[in-house]
Amino acid sequence: MPTYAGVCETNITPPLGVWMCGYAYRPTGCIGVHDELFARALVVDNGDTRLGLVAMDLIGLDFDLVERVQQQVLQEVGIPPEGLMLNATHTHGGPNVRAFNTMGSRDEAYTDVLVRKIAGAVKQAADNLRPAQLVYGRAPVQLGINRRERRKEDGRTVLGHNYGGPVAPWVDALGVLDARGKPFALLFSHACHGTTLGGDNLLITSDFCGAATHEILRQTSGEVMPFFLQGCAGNINPHPRGTFEHAQAHGRTLAEAALEALDKASLLKEPLLSCEVSTVNLPLLPPPPPEACDRNIAEWEAKVQEEERTGHMGRILHAKGMLEYAKYERRMAEVGTNPVTEFSLQLFNLHGARILGLPAEVFVQYALDFDRQAMGPVMTLGYTNGIHGYLPTAADYEIGGYEVEHAHRYYGTLMFAPDCERIVRQAAYRLLDIERSVLVPYRV
Repeated sequence: MPTYAGVCETNITPPLGVWMCGYAYRPTGCIGVHDELFARALVVDNGDTRLGLVAMDLIGLDFDLVERVQQQVLQEVGIPPEGLMLNATHTHGGPNVRAFNTMGSRDEAYTDVLVRKIAGAVKQAADNLRPAQLVYGRAPVQLGINRRERRKEDGRTVLGHNYGGPVAPWVDALGVLDARGKPFALLFSHACHGTTLGGDNLLITSDFCGAATHEILRQTSGEVMPFFLQGCAGNINPHPRGTFEHAQAHGRTLAEAALEALDKASLLKEPLLSCEVSTVNLPLLPPPPPEACDRNIAEWEAKVQEEERTGHMGRILHAKGMLEYAKYERRMAEVGTNPVTEFSLQLFNLHGARILGLPAEVFVQYALDFDRQAMGPVMTLGYTNGIHGYLPTAADYEIGGYEVEHAHRYYGTLMFAPDCERIVRQAAYRLLDIERSVLVPYRV
């Protein structure tokens, strides 16, 4: 049966003054716009199944915003929640659209408009369907390096440069062609954190992710709508980083690789559109004992008073956020049960090319293994339909580091337990029809 597709983009740049997220200690909200942010929607329909995918220049939606978008799209477009995939580029130069501790409050006026804009883009894409073919290709590219550096002098794992660590050195490309075989949309995925710019940047930016889309628009004279989909970038940082010039260079490199992949892509002939969601319960590590929580609360209460004397809003927000987290841990310690959280994996099958979305900052090892073991093309994405926090491998807990020991405090949650790797892999392998899979392939 024939397939139809439609696309739409909408500008989601926030107003000046909103708090940015991704880095603590920023002294103010954003003071300007370096480059605008967009949400781009694709809808595909074969008469039986209608799917929607949105790529957003955001760090990652909060779960209540995901639900609001899903419900509005269901009402206006008829796409159920399991058929709508919302992927964030994870730029650290965008607005706070998640309740991150220490990084300022979420601007509810902005998020109200954001929800309507994202859902509206999906509706406009659905209103502009045309006959379509799908093609898939891959090309080599590497923007970043593994950032989990284990220092020789003290054995600590730090955010640094692990040149021998795993990366996914490619870009996947899913092209959408019209009836004449001319591309009008390009979905391309690579695994690299949107952190070319650092915490000293107070200008709104989509980082290298947006630079890549702008370059594709330029090279195709605006005839191909580009969708950057963020991969499993939990332990990958761009390299080099620090300036807008670096972001532009990374964007050009990625865009050229994505266009190369599109140029040599093969037609996907399997006439199938489908979606599936698998929800599992993931165990969390227990909080510290109550007496340790009380000590943490006292220390952060003193730190708040100290920072308030400095008048530096970023430092004040950080101290207050850590105090709130210490109080949260104390409440969880009082509950005394083994905490768990729901975690939903989503799979799209687009003519035989599969997109697997996970709501976490997933370590790249997962994507490497799924790619190696799956039959046929598979893009594994993080930052999809919200973010719970970091999802390391079980082996990474032994060496610690920011992603394992500290980051969950900014997310305001308890940390995933090591056994989460086994549970997530089991669900993913079932969705991908992978048999004889190794559920914990790395040495603990």
